[in-house]
Amino acid sequence: MNSVLLAVGWGLLGAAVGTGLNFLSRWLARVEEIEFRQSFPETLLMPLLTAVLFFVFAWQLGAQRLLLINSVYAAILVQVLAFDLKTRYILDLVMFPSWVIAFGLAFVTPWTPFLSWPAPDWRTALVAAVLAGVVFLVLYFGGQLVFGAEAFGFGDVKLAVFIGMATGLSNLRMVHAILYGVFLGGLVAIILLITRIRSLKEAVPYGPFLVSGTLLILLTQAP
Repeated sequence: MNSVLLAVGWGLLGAAVGTGLNFLSRWLARVEEIEFRQSFPETLLMPLLTAVLFFVFAWQLGAQRLLLINSVYAAILVQVLAFDLKTRYILDLVMFPSWVIAFGLAFVTPWTPFLSWPAPDWRTALVAAVLAGVVFLVLYFGGQLVFGAEAFGFGDVKLAVFIGMATGLSNLRMVHAILYGVFLGGLVAIILLITRIRSLKEAVPYGPFLVSGTLLILLTQAP
């Protein structure tokens, strides 16, 4: 019964956080001079998705430190997903503070217990962030050379750094999150090409797929 109450209460908190993300996104869009106008159904995406993720995390984890940590990551990822779907932009004013938040949480997240005594090992989070960022930096420039357009936006590079910091190296979580995201994005891109909805020269936004892969890892793979 207590676990049900926790999950429901945490889910309601997620709905409130998601509502706040809508207001925050509109304000940050004005600051970065990006048009961001939501229809009524679009205003429901962040609150609903955040509520569901908070509920599932609370149901899985119960009242423990990792629940708060994963919920913070989920809120950031939901904002990135919804905003990128709408505008095809990933806000610098979201990504750069998120790096700082993820780095701070790496000190209290048990990424690699063997190396973490007497505290969780923040160094592995930094290594994972650098590796993920370098991979996507190569993909970013490679896409420009091969396709003459951005196969990956530079926002995806910044997002990859955050994903690396948030997932870490333990159990290859960062690798799995990136692979799942790239696989999902590639699969959708192929479908769009086959159906001629997109041409080879048109970039497919990878941010939502990277977010989806990361959320899948947070939900299914413990650090």
